[in-house]
Amino acid sequence: MADETTTRDARLRAVGTAFLRLRPWIVAPMMANTVATLALTGAPRRQVATLAVMFSLALSFFAREAVQGRRRLVTARELFASFAITLGGITLACLATGALASPVVPMLFAPTVLAFAAFGRDRRSDALFALFALSVAALALVPSGVPFPRVSTVAHRWVLLVCALDAALLLRVGVAGLSDAYALAQRDLSQASDALVDAAHARTRTLETLGAQVAHEIKNPLAAVRGLVELLTESTTDARQRRRLDVAAGEVARIERIVQDYLSFARPLSALDLAPMDLGAVVSDVARALDAYAARRGVALSSQGPSLPLVADARRVKDCVLNLCVNAIDATPAGGAVTLSWAREHTLAKVVVRDAGPGLDADALAKLGTPFYTTREGGTGLGVHLARQAAEQHGGSLTFTSARGEGTVATLQLPCEAVRSDAHDPDL
Repeated sequence: MADETTTRDARLRAVGTAFLRLRPWIVAPMMANTVATLALTGAPRRQVATLAVMFSLALSFFAREAVQGRRRLVTARELFASFAITLGGITLACLATGALASPVVPMLFAPTVLAFAAFGRDRRSDALFALFALSVAALALVPSGVPFPRVSTVAHRWVLLVCALDAALLLRVGVAGLSDAYALAQRDLSQASDALVDAAHARTRTLETLGAQVAHEIKNPLAAVRGLVELLTESTTDARQRRRLDVAAGEVARIERIVQDYLSFARPLSALDLAPMDLGAVVSDVARALDAYAARRGVALSSQGPSLPLVADARRVKDCVLNLCVNAIDATPAGGAVTLSWAREHTLAKVVVRDAGPGLDADALAKLGTPFYTTREGGTGLGVHLARQAAEQHGGSLTFTSARGEGTVATLQLPCEAVRSDAHDPDL
């Protein structure tokens, strides 16, 4: 907001200065025309002389502002003061040419409307409006013929025409300049905002790349640690020591999953490698691979379903089901059960993973799948996100139903035919 105000003020000063530099050239012909017309149509000499002196002073004031404008930019306060003084001078010119019936009245609108355009909904606009109202009220209260008689009809028409055109020209120059200036200011702010967003995106990309590199470098040492732990587990006969090594192996496996999830999230989803596959065989492989993991946690894992041919990316589908099953096992307390089933429903292949965990409330369920949102200690929230992305990339869906104390059911639906969707997040 501060940058926007600064930019707006800078534009106002520039355009206001340009307007003040042009104003003497715009109003001088109007002033000369008014004095000459009154003189030629037989107006009292005192009236003509008074107008000539008033217009000379006004023109000198405008010329002084124009000269100053060539040296520096006018401030917003100076611009307001100029409008206020101009409004007062025009009021006096109206008073000298018929008060509210004066042909110079249209000129009252020029400084007032310009102030509205320059200052918007600001107290300075309110102040100029108040001055305008007081000027009109004062002119309305002046008796006819005071201090000078009304100008003749011919003079009135001609002066009124020129004043109206002059006021319109002033408004054209001032308002159009201010509108263009504010449009440029808005464009500059928009460009600055875009530049900030681009810089933020570039920084994010850099951090993602750095994080992916670090995660990739961690994988090899983790694999070495896992191999050593497995080797020690096989060589030891001490039951207590074996349990400790099993815990260590489980923690290493958990770190590996976190690293793999991060790497999958940090790099863009590659194109699907669609091919005929048996969903039943792939899901059965997942169940067999997780049997030992579930047993170590005291969770019974069961699977059931027929052979189910479809066209899909087998690796993506396997990763998706694996993520869902691991989450279900982790959510289920010891002694509980996780069921994995699959079947065909019309043109869709459906995989259902049901756990016996504590369940999720409505708020947690709504956030499920959001990157880095997780209800599991040590989790990243990326597994569900990646599983949903894989499902959607196949043209399918991944949904969850849950309630507190009733566990959670994950339902993966995939089209049996090759239906591909690229509507995934382009920033992944």
